Amino acid sequence: LQVLGAVMTVARGNPAAHQVLVDSWPNFGVVLTRLRPEEHRDPEDFYANQLTVYYRDEGAWRALLGGTEAVGWTRAFQMQGMQEGMYEAMREAADAKGLRLE
Repeated sequence: LQVLGAVMTVARGNPAAHQVLVDSWPNFGVVLTRLRPEEHRDPEDFYANQLTVYYRDEGAWRALLGGTEAVGWTRAFQMQGMQEGMYEAMREAADAKGLRLE
């Protein structure tokens, strides 16, 4: 339901200037919402640079973190999500990149 809400918000005018990245539709493994790249004005503003993740497949989430540019690790951001294993996957990806995670 949360994923459908995010997709519908973007499809109906996108007032938050977000984009939805999905590995497949409608049977997705992972969905990530983020600010459109052209809207990034301050790389240190982690309030504006919010990402939200929903996943059915933790392996797909881990693959997205480690093997793609979907998450902009060069700027401050907040990651929103509630699935089990989300924080651990973020920690492992940050550690592998030699980055600090708070």
